[in-house]
Amino acid sequence: MLSKLTNSIAAKVLSVLALFILIQLVVYIVITKRIAIVDKSVDEIFNLTNLSINVFEINKDILEIQRDTSVFGSSGNQVIFDKIEKNYAIIKQRLASTQLQVENEKITSLLSSMQALVVHFGKSLDVVNLRYNEKAMLIDQELPAIYESAINTLTQVMAESTTTQSKLLVANLTNVWHTLNRNAFLFLNNREYQKRQEVVKNLKNIDLLLVQLKTITLQNQPALTQISELKVQFSKTFTKSIQANRNYLTLVNVVIAGDTMEFSALAAQLREESINLLREIKNTSESSITQAESIIKGSLFLSIVLFLIFALFFHLHIIRAIKGLTNDFKSLLQGDLSINISETHRNDEIGVLAEAANQFRVLNENLLLAKKEAEETSRIKSEFLANMSHEIRTPMNGILGMVRLLENTELMPEQQKMLNLVNSSSKSLLVILNDILDLSKIDSGNIKLEKSTFQLSSILNELEQMFNPLVHSKQIKLLIPKSIDNSFDFLNGDETRLKQVLINLLSNAVKFTESGYVSLAIELKSKSKSTSSVNLIFSISDTGIGIAPDNISSLFDAFSQADSSITRRFGGTGLGLTISNKLLSLMGSTLEVNSEINKGSTFYFNITCDLASKVEPFKKSDTNIKLNFDPDNITILIVEDSPINQIVLKGLLAELNIKNIETAENGEIALNNCKTNHYDIILMDMQMPVMDGITATHLIRLLAAYTHTPIIAITANVMEEDRQRCFDAGMNDFLSKPIIFKNLVSILNKYHRAC
Repeated sequence: MLSKLTNSIAAKVLSVLALFILIQLVVYIVITKRIAIVDKSVDEIFNLTNLSINVFEINKDILEIQRDTSVFGSSGNQVIFDKIEKNYAIIKQRLASTQLQVENEKITSLLSSMQALVVHFGKSLDVVNLRYNEKAMLIDQELPAIYESAINTLTQVMAESTTTQSKLLVANLTNVWHTLNRNAFLFLNNREYQKRQEVVKNLKNIDLLLVQLKTITLQNQPALTQISELKVQFSKTFTKSIQANRNYLTLVNVVIAGDTMEFSALAAQLREESINLLREIKNTSESSITQAESIIKGSLFLSIVLFLIFALFFHLHIIRAIKGLTNDFKSLLQGDLSINISETHRNDEIGVLAEAANQFRVLNENLLLAKKEAEETSRIKSEFLANMSHEIRTPMNGILGMVRLLENTELMPEQQKMLNLVNSSSKSLLVILNDILDLSKIDSGNIKLEKSTFQLSSILNELEQMFNPLVHSKQIKLLIPKSIDNSFDFLNGDETRLKQVLINLLSNAVKFTESGYVSLAIELKSKSKSTSSVNLIFSISDTGIGIAPDNISSLFDAFSQADSSITRRFGGTGLGLTISNKLLSLMGSTLEVNSEINKGSTFYFNITCDLASKVEPFKKSDTNIKLNFDPDNITILIVEDSPINQIVLKGLLAELNIKNIETAENGEIALNNCKTNHYDIILMDMQMPVMDGITATHLIRLLAAYTHTPIIAITANVMEEDRQRCFDAGMNDFLSKPIIFKNLVSILNKYHRAC
């Protein structure tokens, strides 16, 4: 047990934590009792607080009801009275709820008094609506009805009057009635008390005017008597209205206001009683809190002591070791593998971590050595391929160039036959070289797929024209579709790489087929409307020698064929299928094969391409390759250190009837020539003694007369980085050795306009 404790950091930490938890548990038990007292006090404070808040809200609602009853008396709006009743219901509910939360006898007694007062308050509210309706009936209905009857009667009297004096008296009497009605309204509704005397005065004026009318006219006596009766009725109703108004105001301003003031007084008593209770609770709580503080301080002191001990142990025994290991790991991550890992002598978890770090250091040392070896191997491989390409392409350019020059001379049939063999062998060697470079580019990730619009039927037509001579010489059939469904004839994708795969597969099929046929089929697998793309299945079938099942697994390995006898019989490097499979992998596909010995093989793959709109049909170049400008109007400088390549280039240009040709053996001579002479196009080699083509191009571009002169790279360096170096130096285009005659003509036609 002791050994386990000393050999484990976790065990040590858990032991300290267990001791700390034990102390805290003891403190917890002691403090819990004190907290229960404080908790009870808090509950009581909470209840008293809620009680005070509720009573305050009830008192506020009662004051609001008192204010609303006054507003209701002025407007009679039923919405206001509905609000009053709603607030009263809330008051009753809140007061009942408050009574259930209180246990103190004094507070309970005060709440009971409040409850009785609220009940009386409710009864008064019941009478408010009744009193208001009585008042409204008199003021808003009976008085206006009497006034309207009087006005109607006076209108009739006015119509029946025949003398000017009687009409004038009727008009005055009508005005007095109008004034009477207005003064009564202002007194009763707006409480303009001076208007009461005006009402009395108006009533007397009506009597005087009636007496005068009765003395000067006899035909309207009944109507005048009716007006007199209406005056008496208006006076009585006005008196009743005054009394109804007084009754309503007494109820609102005396009874309800008195209840409101009494409730406020009870609320003040309740507040005083609550304050006294809070003082008692405060004293009890302070005593418990003081005792709890003493216990907490003691436990805190003990906890701090334990924490300091634990922190010191943690720092000396753990943190310092972890910092050391952290620094060791940082050094390892920065590549310093010479450090000595600390703490490897320990038996705990840190020791295990230190040992893992040490193993990591050793492993990194081994990986670093392996990485350096791999990088060195890759560098040697790249240098070898670049040098091999350059060293083979340079003499190859001489061979193929001389072959073309010889073809343009008079030869005997036997000599022509031998020259054809040299040409064929040279081109076969060039195919092998290109395959090796393609494989190297794919493996190093230097090949990137391009995306352009192309016509699938155009590719099929080109393949048919390319392989027809070969299949005719072997007397086998070539089956390639003559047309393609218009729905997927135009596509977006890498036309060059797709064509390269199909050429490789068709070449293999033709090569290994002695009789029968070779076919290329294209099938629409699926079509997506949402993404406007199609998935096509390409299959190349033949009736050739077939492949044994045991050899299919290694079929796509580089430099591999089914067996060595095939290489001796049919030739080839075994790179075509490898390159095709890797190109398809870049396109998101895989090359599959079905084969049977002596019956033939089928290679197939599927790729997804985006659909494209129709493009202009491909125009085949004229079979008679020629310049589209006058060769006498152009001067060309050839910068080439190889005399053979100089002869080849001059011969090719001479074939185009270009006579103004100069040569320079290196970049320095070319630069000097450019300073004194004018050239329309410069053909520049990359690798030369004294000054290479890259440096020469850069310096020539600094000359004012050659800022836009076309400079074309003519080099055996065909790697992508070589091409980019040429463009960065200021060259306009790139021709790789061996030089293809039609490519040279195309370049000259392209840039002669800039001359």
